[in-house]
Amino acid sequence: MNTPHVLLVEDSNFMATKVVETLESAHEFVITTVSTAVEARNALKNGSYDCVISNYELPDESGVELAESLREDPEVPSVPLIILTGRSLEPLAKEAIEAGVTEFVYKGDQATGDMDVLANRIRIVLQAHQTPSTVER
Repeated sequence: MNTPHVLLVEDSNFMATKVVETLESAHEFVITTVSTAVEARNALKNGSYDCVISNYELPDESGVELAESLREDPEVPSVPLIILTGRSLEPLAKEAIEAGVTEFVYKGDQATGDMDVLANRIRIVLQAHQTPSTVER
């Protein structure tokens, strides 16, 4: 698998820095960061990403609303979307899955949570998202 290019949608500079530092150095992902859903949609229309990680709470809408808008926009390529949240996952799950969210990662009690879990989830959703024409032979 090539080095995954991930779009991180996170409005907290602290959190974005920690996620980028960990995923790039320890897990060898390439991360591009934006801070709003509007910026995420523009980035996806103008760039090439393998996966989106979105904070649940964004300044302009929720990560679930972002997922739904991406799913409905024909100009945006279909990529897996992972919600990164400190909220309880159970109340979000049904609505999020219906909106097109691929996976959830709980931040836990630490500000950055367990980045190994996040990295593993990225790899899993990328593997599942591959189509027969993109699978390496």
